[in-house]
Amino acid sequence: MTGDWLEPAEEPVKIRAHKLERRAALGDAVYRVCPEGRAGAEELARRVFDYLALDTQELGPASDPGELLWLSSLAVHEDLVVMAPGEEGYSLVAASLCSPSHWRLPEKIGRPMARVHDPIPRIHQELTPRIDRIFDNLRVDTPVERYNWSVQADNALFAWPTTHDGALDPATPLWYRVERQTLTRLPNSQALAFTIRVHMDPLASLLRVDGALAALFAAIDGTPDDLKQYKTFDWLSPALDKYRTVADGIGDLV
Repeated sequence: MTGDWLEPAEEPVKIRAHKLERRAALGDAVYRVCPEGRAGAEELARRVFDYLALDTQELGPASDPGELLWLSSLAVHEDLVVMAPGEEGYSLVAASLCSPSHWRLPEKIGRPMARVHDPIPRIHQELTPRIDRIFDNLRVDTPVERYNWSVQADNALFAWPTTHDGALDPATPLWYRVERQTLTRLPNSQALAFTIRVHMDPLASLLRVDGALAALFAAIDGTPDDLKQYKTFDWLSPALDKYRTVADGIGDLV
């Protein structure tokens, strides 16, 4: 990890309102702490409060240990996830997850990471052994970060998996979604703290970076068919075409 652990929220009031609305609407579908995740959740929450120099005493009666992770998540842009070691490797044992990128917390909570990643094509053949090594060897003083990206047909932060019944209108504006993820070993519980910060920008904004749109299409074209389907690139294709003509230098966005 080369930057700050937690990034400043660009619109903190909006992000907090988003999280409060999601929990009011969905309850434990966006916030859960398993019994085996309680120690890690509390340790992560207090680490967030310390990082932000916030006094937990000011939280009053609401600072019940089971709610500490939720309260800390309201103070940051990031979603906060805890993974704890167990007999089957690391399991997802606590989370405040209000901006998921096409996965549902109720389907993953309490499960080992291999099962959490099951729906992703090629994950076990290509990445699972590497993920396991990183989890096992991560040291308290050496946090790591990674980025992933996707394209979507709206700018919703909350993106549960959906089934697309009809064709996408070619005129639909598309959005470029990037997740900055960090992974940190918590010293007392030895759990892993996983933070997820979503950045959302119009796909057209890539025009401001020389070669970025062309690089995006090179990545899409190089994606295996099963992964293309998982990332819904085929469904997005009619709307992607107008951006492709711009990347190829033969068209303009209107």
